[in-house]
Amino acid sequence: MGSRAKNREIKKWGCTNRISNGRAVCDSHHVKEDILQRTYLAAISDMIEDAEDIMEAVRESAGLVMQPENADAMNRIEQEIIEVQEAVLALHKAKQSFSVSATDYATHIQAYSQRMQELEAQQEEQKSVATRYAEVKAWLDAFEQHIKDGSIMSADDSTILKQLMEQIIVSDSGIEIQFKCGVSIEKDYE
Repeated sequence: MGSRAKNREIKKWGCTNRISNGRAVCDSHHVKEDILQRTYLAAISDMIEDAEDIMEAVRESAGLVMQPENADAMNRIEQEIIEVQEAVLALHKAKQSFSVSATDYATHIQAYSQRMQELEAQQEEQKSVATRYAEVKAWLDAFEQHIKDGSIMSADDSTILKQLMEQIIVSDSGIEIQFKCGVSIEKDYE
């Protein structure tokens, strides 16, 4: 929203709940855009100074340190899937050679089928963990690159904002920048 003062427009940000529903639902006031931008840039500067600490917190909170465990779990699941498939093949061969009864064959096939479904569900869960790991790793790589090339300091463009942040919460006394990985930074207005 904007207002006019001495024939010039002053850009400011206000609470959308207050704008839509009135003062009765929100007593928050507006924040001038230039103050918001200075505060944001100061928060980013503080963040860059503490980049290693933030990245370590991100790695820990996102489970990056557990990625090798995830890979081991994936390997164990894949090996067990192979073992179940080999057991089914051996059972089928035994049925063809009439060494196993039809009832035993059906019972074992049902048990193998159930175990295979369980393994596939576990495999999907591990793939989901691996995907989240890849997303966070890409975020960290982009973050490090922006710090190294200095582009994060001129972070007006929405591309960097979208890569790094989940949301910015504006309050009466300052802002809170929340990152997609769960880390947040608070900064009083500059």
